Amino acid sequence: MKILSSLIFLITFPLSVLFSQTTLFDESRISSVHIEIPADSLALIMKDVYSDHYFKAMFIYDYGTGRDTVLNVGFRLRGNTSRVSQKKSFKISFNTYVSGRRYQGVKKINLNGQHNDPTLIREKLFYDTWENSGMVERRTSFVRLYINNSYYGLYTNLEEMDKDWLQKVYGEKSGNLYKCTWPADLVYQGADQQKYKDINSGSTTGGRAYDLQTNEEEDDYTDLVELITALNQPVDANFAAQISKKINVDGLLKAFAIDIATGNWDDYMYNKNNYFLYHNTGTGKFEFIAYDADNTFGVDWVDRDWATRNCLDWFTHSEPRPLATKILSIPEFDAKFQRYLDTIARQIISPGFIFPHIDSLKTLITDAAVEDTYRTLDYGYTVTDFHDGFITTVDSHTPYGIKPFLTKRSDMILQQLTFTSVADIESNSLSVSLYPNPSDKLINLSISASVVKRQGLIVDIVGRQRSTFELNAGQKEIAIPVDDLLPGVYMVLILNNGLQISKRFVKN
Repeated sequence: MKILSSLIFLITFPLSVLFSQTTLFDESRISSVHIEIPADSLALIMKDVYSDHYFKAMFIYDYGTGRDTVLNVGFRLRGNTSRVSQKKSFKISFNTYVSGRRYQGVKKINLNGQHNDPTLIREKLFYDTWENSGMVERRTSFVRLYINNSYYGLYTNLEEMDKDWLQKVYGEKSGNLYKCTWPADLVYQGADQQKYKDINSGSTTGGRAYDLQTNEEEDDYTDLVELITALNQPVDANFAAQISKKINVDGLLKAFAIDIATGNWDDYMYNKNNYFLYHNTGTGKFEFIAYDADNTFGVDWVDRDWATRNCLDWFTHSEPRPLATKILSIPEFDAKFQRYLDTIARQIISPGFIFPHIDSLKTLITDAAVEDTYRTLDYGYTVTDFHDGFITTVDSHTPYGIKPFLTKRSDMILQQLTFTSVADIESNSLSVSLYPNPSDKLINLSISASVVKRQGLIVDIVGRQRSTFELNAGQKEIAIPVDDLLPGVYMVLILNNGLQISKRFVKN
């Protein structure tokens, strides 16, 4: 990786080519963001929490091998409920006071405090899962935040979704980008676009539920009204073809599948919230993009079990959700949606694939998280709660640790799907047995002959990996030592190209 040498930003220097684009979202380390701001400005930010006014500040970015300094950046609070939390979230703007300026190619960054999440990784884990599922990248990393030399804690650094981002991921940026928040249900309100503009957001800062983020001067909602009008048509022989001209259906189905697989209920389907619609002028179709994904991987505020909820009946039935119900009522689209769910459950969120990544994130952030005293202020989270958040219940709104949630969620999805996948066929053709069960020293695994090499692992009841093993091509049996395991229930997982076969056993 090319590392930028330390330099100081000068107002007279050319604005668009000052910094490299290699360190701001470096996921391999925790860099530090330092904000220097007058005390009275900081006091006003903390007092008027619903203000979106940017106060002048100095930004210093320490990436380990160097430091960049940018003068006269804009600094303010961001978010919804986090504005009244003890650990707040912030937005930094590089172009508010110096028009057109970018730092490492971006105009703004978002620093999210994750005050609801004892592990502090859920939002980043969602975006990693989103990208691993083949969706457009939104870069994220972890940073330490210091304000006037005081440590404010560990933050998730998120890329701004603006025209620069649109150009990067879609190759063009001229279309309308709508930020859709509660109660943006996409229900038809008639042909008058003003009716959609008048629907108010339920956020603490107010504004439109369908909030146009680009082309604001034109303020033309014609394309959104056309999409909603198309959704209002009866589901007949022409509906699938017509709606496919308006929205990227494949991307939409995959986005729905990711929300369901990660337990993201604060979404369009369940809570009519937290998504972007971008009218891609290159394709003429809308793109659907999820965001604000902190209520995921087992977090619950509405008394639902998101680990076991039926993946084919995810959305609420008390209110209309035409984008979900009508699209998924078409057999062709429903079958593709189920195939996406199957793949994500087997390959993206299954323990054998995602647990090592979770472990690496935890290892990366532990020191910074333990030192983060702001993390403790809203819900009293202790260091023990931080560690427990990965493996067990912490409190009423985090009834699952991340690993047990994913273990149960992936298993339940595969049980609930109604189509037979290639992996199911192969799994059903393999006879797998464990003996003796229970055992205190060795578990013998017996499997019908296979022509491929298979990887396997043992996880405990909360999803922690305990050991690994390998079955060579043609091998039918293997003896697995279990004498180092504590008494309890464990699971043997056999993995190969997305196939996951699981068998439980008891260690005496």
